[in-house]
Amino acid sequence: MKHKLGISELFPGSGARSGRWSMDAAQLIEELGYDGVWLPEHVVFFPEYRSQYPYESGGAKEVHKTLGVHDPLVLAGSIAAATTTLRIGTYVFVVPQRNPIVTARQVASVDQLSGGRFQFGVGVGWSEEEYAALDVPFERRGERMNDYLAAIRALWSEEEISQHDGEFVSFEPLYCFPKPAQPRLPIIVGGNSRATLERIVAFGDGWAGYSRTHEDIKVFIDRLEPMMAAAGRDMSELSLKVGRRSKGATEKDWEDDRAYIEEALRIGIDEVVVSPRIGDEHYERDMRRYAEIVGG
Repeated sequence: MKHKLGISELFPGSGARSGRWSMDAAQLIEELGYDGVWLPEHVVFFPEYRSQYPYESGGAKEVHKTLGVHDPLVLAGSIAAATTTLRIGTYVFVVPQRNPIVTARQVASVDQLSGGRFQFGVGVGWSEEEYAALDVPFERRGERMNDYLAAIRALWSEEEISQHDGEFVSFEPLYCFPKPAQPRLPIIVGGNSRATLERIVAFGDGWAGYSRTHEDIKVFIDRLEPMMAAAGRDMSELSLKVGRRSKGATEKDWEDDRAYIEEALRIGIDEVVVSPRIGDEHYERDMRRYAEIVGG
C-alpha cells in the first residue's frame, strides 16, 4: 500500500556516507511503501548568510546541515535506476538560477529514464549570496521564474518545434528532445506567498509547502480555491504537499509527528514530506516507524 508520506533530504551528507547510500536508502523507502522521495537543492553554501533563512530559526547553522547535497537531477537519475515504483521529485529546484532550456531537457530526461515517475518541485530560493555566486540577479527572481516556467512548458509540449518570446528568455523555433514521459509532467510550486498562489494557478499541478501549521495550511487552501475557480481550474487537479522538519528523538516527538501528519492528511494535504535527518544507525528503524504512522 502506498503511504501518503514522502521523505526529503535523501543525500549522503558531507562525507560520512558514500554516494551508494542514497540509492540503498531509496530502495528501503520504496520497500516500506512510501509514495515519494524528494530532493533538495543548493548549488553552493557560505560560511555566513546575510539573507534570512525563512523556514527555521537556526539560520546558517540550519542550512549547513545540508552540506554534501548532490545535484538533485543527477541523484534523481540514480534513484530512478535503483527503484521501480517510487515517485521522485525536487523539493525544491531553484528555477531562476539555471538556463531553462537546459533545465527542461534534463528534467524531461529524468522523467523518461524513470518511466514517468518525476515531479518537478520548484521555487524562487531565498539566498541572495547563492544568486550572486551564479551571476544571476536576485531582484525580480519571481518574474524570471514565471517566464522560465512558461518556456519550460513550451519546450515540453507535444509540438515538435518549440518557441518562446519572454522578458527573460526568448528562443526562435527549435527542436527540444526528449519530451517528458508523462503527458503533463507535474510542476509542484513551493512557497507560501500571494505570488506562490498565482504561480500554482498559472503553471502548477500542486503545492510544496514547508514548516506550516495546520492553520497556515487551511488559510492557504482557502485562498487558493477561489483563485483556481476563477481561472476555470478545479482543486482536484492539484496535489497538495507539506514538508515537516522532524526530530524523531523521543516518544513525545513521535507523538507530535503522528498528530501533525494525521491532521494534515485530514484537512486536505495529499502527502506529508518528512525531513528526519536520521543517522545511519537509526535509519531503518525510523523509516519503519514513520511508515507505521500512516498505516504501514
